Amino acid sequence: MRRPNSVIVTFLSQPFSHARNPEFAFKHTVSLPLLDLPSSDLLSPSNLFHLELPPPLPLFRQPTLLLLSAYGAMTRMGIPPNHRNLLALIDRFLHTKNTKFAFSTVGLVLKSGHPVNTLLLNLLMNGLCKSLGVSKAIELFREIGKKWIPPDVVTYNTLLNGLCKEKKIEEATELWSEMAREDGGSNGCSPNVVTYTTLMDGLCKNGRVEEAMALLDHMRRSGLEADVFVYSALISGLCGTGSVESGIELFHEMSQRGISPNVVTYSSLIHGLCKLGYWDRVTETMDRMAKQGIRPDVYTYTGLIDGLCKDGKSKEAMRLLGFMVEKGEEPSTVTYNVLINQLCKQGLIPDAFEFMERMIESGKEPDVVTYNTLMLGLCDVHKIDDAKELLDKMLDGRCSVKPDVMTFNTLIRGLCKKRRADQALDLQRVMVERGHPCNLVTYNLLIEGLFKARKVDKAMQLKKEMDCIGLKPNSFTYSVMINGLCKMRQIDAAERLLSEMRTQGIGPTLFDYNTLMAAMCKKQWIDKAITVFREMESECKPDVVSFTTLIDGACKSGDIDTAKELLAEMLQRGLVPDSITYSILINRFAKSGFLEEATRALQQMIASGFSPDVVVYDSLIRGFRAKGDMDRVIDLLREMADNDVAPDAKMISTILDSVCFHGKDKNLLECLPTFSKERSNVTGFSCYELMKKLQKAC
Repeated sequence: MRRPNSVIVTFLSQPFSHARNPEFAFKHTVSLPLLDLPSSDLLSPSNLFHLELPPPLPLFRQPTLLLLSAYGAMTRMGIPPNHRNLLALIDRFLHTKNTKFAFSTVGLVLKSGHPVNTLLLNLLMNGLCKSLGVSKAIELFREIGKKWIPPDVVTYNTLLNGLCKEKKIEEATELWSEMAREDGGSNGCSPNVVTYTTLMDGLCKNGRVEEAMALLDHMRRSGLEADVFVYSALISGLCGTGSVESGIELFHEMSQRGISPNVVTYSSLIHGLCKLGYWDRVTETMDRMAKQGIRPDVYTYTGLIDGLCKDGKSKEAMRLLGFMVEKGEEPSTVTYNVLINQLCKQGLIPDAFEFMERMIESGKEPDVVTYNTLMLGLCDVHKIDDAKELLDKMLDGRCSVKPDVMTFNTLIRGLCKKRRADQALDLQRVMVERGHPCNLVTYNLLIEGLFKARKVDKAMQLKKEMDCIGLKPNSFTYSVMINGLCKMRQIDAAERLLSEMRTQGIGPTLFDYNTLMAAMCKKQWIDKAITVFREMESECKPDVVSFTTLIDGACKSGDIDTAKELLAEMLQRGLVPDSITYSILINRFAKSGFLEEATRALQQMIASGFSPDVVVYDSLIRGFRAKGDMDRVIDLLREMADNDVAPDAKMISTILDSVCFHGKDKNLLECLPTFSKERSNVTGFSCYELMKKLQKAC
């Protein structure tokens, strides 16, 4: 048998997408021992037992195994590997996440006297980004990339892509700025079209479309022209954030510049139109796509299905899935997840589980998103125990999917909503034991659930736990705690948290201030509430709720003058009292005997377009009855009848009290109005008839 030479092995070292006949290549090396690495100190055969390789496949479909086989044969036959062979080995080791072996091979490159050049650097950068993460790649780049090996634009683009994929957009922007510096800060590696496309795509996927559009202008000023990939990234970003019209404008600009859209461009545009329910324009775009000979892909169909689901067209979405399969386009896991999510939103949980079985039968495995969606669906229909059972299956291996942080958070949310906070805490412990550190969402859910369950001490203990592990609370955390403490009347503790917020650089929200002031007013601490109100003005503007809270508190404390001053200040600031404000004012003024002020407030309320309800009228009628002014009582009752304000049980009691007080005056009885039968579920006859029945009963 002819001995393979370096040329043959170099051919076998190519990625199998480039090999014309991998099975033929395998047959020519089938007699070579598998996985026989050189017995050097860098790549010891014993270390091969630690290799993590792909699952069993036919050998000619396993590039790593075939490459190692050929390399081992070369070593035994005394054929020294060339530079290209070793680079191929490094690539395969990194591809299979065997980083240790990859760097051992780098050592072999050095030992063999081969050049350590930019090609090797780029290979390492790409492999590290995929295996250990971009941070490790950048660390190596800073250590050797600038000192020993000059990077090129591919090096920077590789790192930029890694940063964007890990959503480290700030770092990606800094790296791009380093490339774009005029002083040659990046070894003269100026950004190219790929650089701009990568960063624009990263910005768009993180909702920073305006920055991406600004980058397009910078790109053009640099003398570079946008291609289909640039336009596709920007159109996707614009449509994804709801700026579909801007996306369409960019689409037309693209056509005017002679750049033909591809399936990604069309799919992004279609997805955006679907989100807005512009189905006629979706049809037009699909027709245009067909005329250009561009076939919809799985992303196109998934976008259409998602749009139909969000528009409540579930049946059409299911039919489109069938059409997609008929056309030979295989649905992805994401496609199935979209439909499962829609079924769960409709409360059709059994159907959602059946659909998952159908998904498995079609050869698609559910992922963690599938299970999280089903779990959320179960929680939404209050089947918390079934959701727990689903998590147990994920934990004990009865299904192939392992839970993630969102899985645990979903069930914790469901437990807390059902006031099962202690079970939620137990689940948190399981979560940590399983290697999933709690995030801010976890703590916020637990703290909110514990406050709702009135377990204040446990909630405060969780806050201390957050401080110990260095997890900073956000505005929501503080708001939940301030609200919970105020409801439990622990106002001093709530005040301390408000001060802590400021210390941590988190500005208290208007809701936080209003909550604290309301709690103080309930305790009739009107002076303290007004002090907090004045402090608030330096951070956020008070609203109608703020003033209404203080006015109510002042009235309850008997401080009518302060209430009047607050009302005047409110109007001076251009804030229009709402129906609640007026109702409170009328009620408090009437109870305190300030009937003229109460009447003026009623007139202002009507003039502002608000309709007084039965509670407002009852307050006024009681006030005028106490003064003995029955003419005003009758006027108010007639006004109620004219405005179709139906009396309730409390109002009827007030009317009876008023009439009984002057019951001997039959003219008074005859003056009482008749209330609409249609508008009232309490009485359908006149107050006079009611009084007559009462007199007969006596």
